[in-house]
Amino acid sequence: MATEIQYKVFKEVYDEESERYSNLGTRANAYLTLITFYLGAVLLKIDDVLKFVTTFRIPVVFFLLIGTLFVVALLLTALALNIRDYEAICDPEEVIEAFGESQPSDEEFLDDRIIDLAVATNRNSRQNNRVAGLLQWAARVICCCVALQAVLLLVAIKHTRG
Repeated sequence: MATEIQYKVFKEVYDEESERYSNLGTRANAYLTLITFYLGAVLLKIDDVLKFVTTFRIPVVFFLLIGTLFVVALLLTALALNIRDYEAICDPEEVIEAFGESQPSDEEFLDDRIIDLAVATNRNSRQNNRVAGLLQWAARVICCCVALQAVLLLVAIKHTRG
């Protein structure tokens, strides 16, 4: 039979996954802000980008590659922000209906809630892992974009000095 301390432990693990959900959402929003800022800046300054490309004789394909990679990062982030199917601990109405004519003992009730918590935590953890994986890929793509952009700037600086 379960105790209140055991229930609290399971509840704490469930709450940790809920907090992780929130943290992943915050990270996804940061990625989204960064990506949209970059893409917006490039689109607003397309004339300057074209001048840069022609002045330093940088193949436009590099900027198209960077833009395409940012769009990929945007799609990965959007997938991560997609409405996630999370599991609640239990449906209170179903719990009350399950009581029937007689209420369960506190130990039996806690046993059932611990099972509910375990199932919900595992399902939510799988969802969080999926989101975290998408965000990891988005971060990698963003890093590649930044690295490519830095290389292009170094080429331009070298071109002006050389």
